[in-house]
Amino acid sequence: MNARRIPMELDLRRQTPRSNVSYRAIRPTDRQDLAILLYAAYRGSVDDEGESFADALSEIDKVFDGGYGEFLSDCSFVAEEGEFLASACLIAWWEPHDAPLVVFAMTRPEAQRRGLARALLQTSVNALLDAGYERLTLIVTDGNRPAQRLYASLGFREMTRAHPRRDTSSDRS
Repeated sequence: MNARRIPMELDLRRQTPRSNVSYRAIRPTDRQDLAILLYAAYRGSVDDEGESFADALSEIDKVFDGGYGEFLSDCSFVAEEGEFLASACLIAWWEPHDAPLVVFAMTRPEAQRRGLARALLQTSVNALLDAGYERLTLIVTDGNRPAQRLYASLGFREMTRAHPRRDTSSDRS
């Protein structure tokens, strides 16, 4: 399946997350639980490309190991319910966008539609602002309507322009 991926961006401004959502920063010991969450959240969705649990664990390891750029653990959060992670927002510095990237925003199917992903994204936005960042980007699969609605409601817009980067190509001999 080759679904179209839509890059989106948000100019950061202070957010007010719902106060009834309990969250904490992501810890390195969360790898296995994050993989379980990723596998559950994407299974049967428009983003499901037949990945196994081992693939999900590999993706989480890739985040922690810098495969998407430096993992911004101070800007990444989880919401727990009982013994499971109900939702998570993982942020990394993404060089191609010259900005932080939402690598994964995910919620267990049984915990969806309760504002968890929204609250975690808002918490991440505030942490990014506190760390001095001005923009946040993400890439959403076209057809993932719930995610597209959530991102639009938070002010994300489709990226239509390239962002300034240090251009060394002008150094001509």
